[in-house]
Amino acid sequence: MERLPEELIAYIFDYVQGAHALSAAMVANRRWYMYGARNLHSRLVLNLGIDLTIDSPNVVLSLMKRLISPTLATAHFIRHLAIFGIANAEVQSLIINVLRHATTLRSLDIHGLNTFGDVSLFPTEVFSSLWLLPNLVALNIGLVPRSLPYLHTSQFHALRVQEPVDHATLCRLADPATGFARSIRSLELAISVDGPGSAVEEMVFLASALAHAPLKALSIQFVLPHAGLMSWGDFEDTISQMGPSLHRLSHLSVLCIVIRPDPIMTTMNSAILGSGDSQRELQTRRLAERLIADHHLDLLTRVELRWHGWKVEDGQLVALPRSELLRLPQSWIYEQYGQRSGAL
Repeated sequence: MERLPEELIAYIFDYVQGAHALSAAMVANRRWYMYGARNLHSRLVLNLGIDLTIDSPNVVLSLMKRLISPTLATAHFIRHLAIFGIANAEVQSLIINVLRHATTLRSLDIHGLNTFGDVSLFPTEVFSSLWLLPNLVALNIGLVPRSLPYLHTSQFHALRVQEPVDHATLCRLADPATGFARSIRSLELAISVDGPGSAVEEMVFLASALAHAPLKALSIQFVLPHAGLMSWGDFEDTISQMGPSLHRLSHLSVLCIVIRPDPIMTTMNSAILGSGDSQRELQTRRLAERLIADHHLDLLTRVELRWHGWKVEDGQLVALPRSELLRLPQSWIYEQYGQRSGAL
């Protein structure tokens, strides 16, 4: 086996499926370890748990140290990385070291990574130094970083920000003069608003700022300060008023619009009309159909409003399972579309 050419070994390892089989092959020797790691470590999900210190006998911490070890470093094979759990300062430093070595990293999901107390998740350098993650194109994060050089480059394709942003942050993020506004393909944001009018204004601004972007997927959650500020009728009017702005996004194929807290929709106790949830789905479906028809959003293949979503197939709306809705924290459009198919 030692005499086999490198190309043939690489070809063989491409047919080794499953983490267990790859791990078993990797213990043979360092050469095989590297070939196995090329496949096994290209997509990593790290669950840190809680109460870990840098010296904890934890399998995830051991893997992270091995990723950057002088003799078995394989962090440069990582293309998609997700990290969950709670990290103290020492563990954060280890994460940053892994990122420094992950020179081919394409997507980073740290929305489920937290710290103790009021400590900042990462120092400013993580997102202000363009050399740190030179190939990053997709980011799923809790808060918008204070420094935005990464996001303002022309290579950035996908962003999800879980926590609500204010208008000033939105303007900073979607500045039409930046590379971001010309390159973003998938954008998922929560935006703080004080009522129906400001929600429409924010959508008008965003659509105008991104009118020349190749934007294919847009998921916006407008977050009100408290319940009762928007009725179902207000929501219908708001969606209708957003239509002309959405029409400006000429590449849009995936759309999700949510108001939180959700507007209350009155239903009737009727065996003919069906359950309350069926009535809400029907009314929301009709609103989605009007939005598509009235504003000629003919390229949409998926649309979601409130707690309902549909695929568009042959002009008909086919309901999506609620567990797959884009409004859920665990959903990420880039993970669903961009990683596997290059659709975004």
